[in-house]
Amino acid sequence: MNNNITFLISHVPDPRFNKRLRIAKKVLPTNLVYWNRNTIDLWDIRVEDINNIELKIKANYTNPLKRLIPTVKFSLKALKKLIKLKPNIIYTGNIDMLLITYLYKSFFNSNVKIMYEIADLHEMLIKEKSLISRSLRSLEKLMLKDVMTLILTSHKFYENYYRKIGWNKSYLFIPNLPNPIFFEGYQKKTEGKFTVGFIGAIRYENQMKNLIAATESSSIELFFAGSGLNNLIKNISQEKEHVTYYGKYDYEKEISSLYGKVDCIYAVYDSKKNNVKIALPNKLYEAIYCELPIIVAKDTYLSELVEEWGIGVSVSSDNLLELEKVINQLSSDGELYTKLVDNCIKIKNKIISEQYLQQLEREIQLLNFTEDNL
Repeated sequence: MNNNITFLISHVPDPRFNKRLRIAKKVLPTNLVYWNRNTIDLWDIRVEDINNIELKIKANYTNPLKRLIPTVKFSLKALKKLIKLKPNIIYTGNIDMLLITYLYKSFFNSNVKIMYEIADLHEMLIKEKSLISRSLRSLEKLMLKDVMTLILTSHKFYENYYRKIGWNKSYLFIPNLPNPIFFEGYQKKTEGKFTVGFIGAIRYENQMKNLIAATESSSIELFFAGSGLNNLIKNISQEKEHVTYYGKYDYEKEISSLYGKVDCIYAVYDSKKNNVKIALPNKLYEAIYCELPIIVAKDTYLSELVEEWGIGVSVSSDNLLELEKVINQLSSDGELYTKLVDNCIKIKNKIISEQYLQQLEREIQLLNFTEDNL
């Protein structure tokens, strides 16, 4: 068996996976097998001094059923790559990639060790009454028996899901924290009109439209940076003077300057979706690091933490009037705004810590030296 770790993921690596790759390569020779689906054009390959293997197969981003045939094609190609690489450890994420890993372990390499990371739970997994959901949960429960390390970006993923389907071992909590290196040149915005920013993969169309409508009759500016929603935001920015669309960006080179263009962060997603209720996006930690108040959706784990830490405000995810009121309050109430910023400063050193990635590095080292037959 080759002494290497291979990452198997269903997308071009985002900043979260780039952080994982940089940790892994400190321990072992590292391969990356990833699926380029030609969908959201946002991320570029950033960890270039590893073995990057791109499998380019176009697929529907939103509909898993329409993605079935491309998934089969990718799975066969990915299996061939894994057979050739013969990894000691496979680091993967989400149930479709776990299935490929499970098949590889079952038929080609019984000694491979599996690390399984979850940053989002698909709605099809957590719809309680759906036959498809029950089947997928049963499948994942079966495959989890071969997983040695479960990595979660939200404690609620364990409490609301993995504990219920039978994962009774410990798990690694690795929050999606920003890499301080990429924020070294950050300079907080100090002048100009009050600007609300959305930075990242642009999803949740209704919530984006609400943000635009909530600021249309005010002097507040909107700043969008990222890709998604089939150029909806780009087209709107050409019609609305208060909307600026930056488009795709280089995360590592530009993220600090992008955050320096805004006064607060918008992270309101559709709270009717079960995953949104329990996930913790990277925007939470980036906003804290940049000392910017954050606007989030009520009735979510994200809103619980934001309110507990006093770093932002929560609104109903579909309530336009409530959103308009909150944004106007943030822009006009200097005392409130300063209080939220101060709380970001107070909590930053407690939340943004290298200890989590150090734990991941130790786990990879431990698995590497674990006997193959354990």
